[in-house]
Amino acid sequence: MTNSRIIRAAIVGCGSYGAEHAKFLSGFAGAKLHAVADLDGTRAEDFRQKYGAAYATTDVARIWADPEIDAVWICTQHHTHAPLAEAAAAAGKNFFLEKPLALTLADCDRIVAAVERGGVIASSGFKLRFFPAVIAAKAFLAKPTLTTAHVIDDHWASEFWANDPIQGGGNVLSQGCHITDTVLHLHPTGPVRVYAAGGNRHHPTRDIVDVAAITLTFADGAVANISVGDVGVPPHASKFALQQSDGAKSFSLYNRLNSLMKREDKKITELPAWPEEGAAVIDGPFITAVAEGRPSPCSIQSARRTSAVVLAAIESIRTGRVVDLTAAPYAAAMIC
Repeated sequence: MTNSRIIRAAIVGCGSYGAEHAKFLSGFAGAKLHAVADLDGTRAEDFRQKYGAAYATTDVARIWADPEIDAVWICTQHHTHAPLAEAAAAAGKNFFLEKPLALTLADCDRIVAAVERGGVIASSGFKLRFFPAVIAAKAFLAKPTLTTAHVIDDHWASEFWANDPIQGGGNVLSQGCHITDTVLHLHPTGPVRVYAAGGNRHHPTRDIVDVAAITLTFADGAVANISVGDVGVPPHASKFALQQSDGAKSFSLYNRLNSLMKREDKKITELPAWPEEGAAVIDGPFITAVAEGRPSPCSIQSARRTSAVVLAAIESIRTGRVVDLTAAPYAAAMIC
């Protein structure tokens, strides 16, 4: 950071995602973890003690009313994102909202409207954009013709909250948004059409889509294929992988997108793997934006577009039809 201002932070939601951000905030010179909140008072207090916050609370209204807090990290279950984001923006709090932005297009719209109305700096948790290997890949190949990508995890238990259709939306929404966002980030033009196949193969008690093969068409004619599912991590490519070609150059991102292999003029160059830095890659730029009054490094509008594309893919799976992203209800979300 070039600005000496210390950002006083709060975390709402003291679960595993909150812990990732707390680890960073508690050791970062540009921030001070001031408060933590959770519905479970014991968990909140344990969190406070572990990461050195000034106080813990079960009343999130205390966070919104605290004038000492500059920015709030919202790390709660997905169905709570819209009301918490609205409350943060109404209180004038800059906020970081974990991915996915929301589980419905209407809730995504609510969040965008709240941010624009409140004039706050808000960022979403699409950290893969900030991985050094992804940044290097984007610089190497600026206008892809063909993309293939996947996020394929090991099996998620049906009872896991993220597989609840109301609370988490299932793996395709909860994790598929990550790789979809990265694909969108690596294309210079926006998506215009989506067609997908898939369904529910392993969670019959849940009304979710757990496997998806998604084809995107972009405004410049480029196409991308994205595979998502909790069907077993591929042993070589890893959970996250992405390849692109433009007719002259190509690259492969693998090792959870921390490794990059480039090919140009039939010469292959494999770069040394970068270490995975977790929340640091995205929290640092967000803190800098808040401290210096800069635009969000991962805008809420772009996060809405990502969620809209995944929701359109699920619609395509359920209806068997191509979805036009330039038409309602998706067209507004494509502007970011």
